[in-house]
Amino acid sequence: MKKALLIIIIIFVVLFYYKHEIKTPNSGEEIFYHFAIAKGEGVSQIADELKEKKLIKNELAFELYVNINGYRHRFLEGDYLLKGNLSIKDLVQDVMDQIESRSAEVSVSLIEGEGVKEMDEALAKANLIKAGELIDVSNDYEFANEFDFLADKPGSSTLEGYLYPDTYRFYANTTPEKIVAKMLRNFDDKLTPEMRAEIKKQGRTVYQVLTLASIVEKEMFGYESRRQVAGVFYNRLKIGMPLQSDATVNYITGKGMTRPTIADTKIDNRYNTYKYYGLPPGTICNPSIESIKAVIYPASNNYLYFLTTPDNQIIFSKTMDEHLKNQYKYFK
Repeated sequence: MKKALLIIIIIFVVLFYYKHEIKTPNSGEEIFYHFAIAKGEGVSQIADELKEKKLIKNELAFELYVNINGYRHRFLEGDYLLKGNLSIKDLVQDVMDQIESRSAEVSVSLIEGEGVKEMDEALAKANLIKAGELIDVSNDYEFANEFDFLADKPGSSTLEGYLYPDTYRFYANTTPEKIVAKMLRNFDDKLTPEMRAEIKKQGRTVYQVLTLASIVEKEMFGYESRRQVAGVFYNRLKIGMPLQSDATVNYITGKGMTRPTIADTKIDNRYNTYKYYGLPPGTICNPSIESIKAVIYPASNNYLYFLTTPDNQIIFSKTMDEHLKNQYKYFK
């Protein structure tokens, strides 16, 4: 009788402990973490990797929950975005929801040189978000703990510049946070260790590189031409000359003109690089990897000026006098 009672007590304690473990939220932060399941991985391996990434505390409770509820053979290889503060029960459900949603994916192209506003419009048009949601997440959501390239981003700045432009496939029931996390992972892949090492070697930050790259993206086309223009801008910065970028003025006015008016170049705004020296406070678009590389590996030249002719010739000049002559020649 005593033995039976002891067994009942043990079962009761185990059940109580089990239920407590699967329902208690994990102690991680409420941010998204990237988690990958490789082909052929079993539940034990998945449990070990979840614990290693600190997404769960108790791998045994995870395995029991998965087996008891019939999820053992439902895990599929692929990438998942999981919050760090989910209970085992909620985490498994989130994975199952992501697996189920894969049958309904939406493809959307986010163009190089677009700002967050334009990307928000494209995603809203594809019915992936409500208008303004990408802007809100870019302004407020914190991904720094997952992506070390955000370490030097000023706290007051948005994620504009880091949202890598590309063609994406998103689940139809995705969230703005998951969209942003996927774009940041893409940027993380594009910015190679060699590129990061070179940025550090030059005594620059990723944020500074992106800021100038966003200007180069808007000012020029073609990798070699962009390298030359990056060299021109570095030459101007070196001698304390204003960048005088038309693209930054257009960013303020929203006009998108090839050549802003004289009145526009006098607008009192920190992004006006005709009026204020040095780099603007932040990026003016989300640049391509080509523009980023052009800024990391600029061409060495002695030019201080450049212009694009009506037939898309790029003309570089060393002096203002030479530049004015070229302007007269090509735009008279």
